[in-house]
Amino acid sequence: MTTKGERTRAEIIRKSAELMNRHGYLAAPISAVIEATGIQKGGLYRHFDSRDALVEEALGYAISQVRERFRQALVGVDHACDRLLAIVHAHGNGSTELPFAGGCPIMNSAIESDHAHSALRRQAQEAMAGWLGLLVRIVEGGLRRGEIRAGVVPQEIASTLTACMEGAVMLTHLYGDPSHWRAAQRHLEQTIEQLRARPQR
Repeated sequence: MTTKGERTRAEIIRKSAELMNRHGYLAAPISAVIEATGIQKGGLYRHFDSRDALVEEALGYAISQVRERFRQALVGVDHACDRLLAIVHAHGNGSTELPFAGGCPIMNSAIESDHAHSALRRQAQEAMAGWLGLLVRIVEGGLRRGEIRAGVVPQEIASTLTACMEGAVMLTHLYGDPSHWRAAQRHLEQTIEQLRARPQR
């Protein structure tokens, strides 16, 4: 059973993640965190050693929520191309809040940190490496099982699918217009179908 302190800490992380993913992990002022969580500054620092520690936890939470969304989408889906399609469909849901409130936390933190905050940048790199690795493993498995046509390079597919999805997310959030995501989704569906191995005649 979790303690009251553990529940309070988890709630601070959840609310901070939503706030920071919208307003910036580095840019969101501590006053905004206090307002969002209802916890005074002294209370925050009883649970976290520093603002950077809260940022790390908040980003980790946001990433974990996105990761769980994709994990659920892949349950019971076996064919490699269908797994890629499931990821694309789970990424966008027709709203302007995809794949998490405020956009993709990996992209947001990567852009915000650039070269100015090494710890945040490293956390974003590790998360992106995990994402790209998932796509690479799906394609590699499809190649082994003959589900994906020969000659496809897994790393290239992972990079191009990610670039298209992240770009569409950025445009969707920038303009508040999900048509950008819908256009990218149609393109990605066609691209993935072209990867599918055709039965031998």
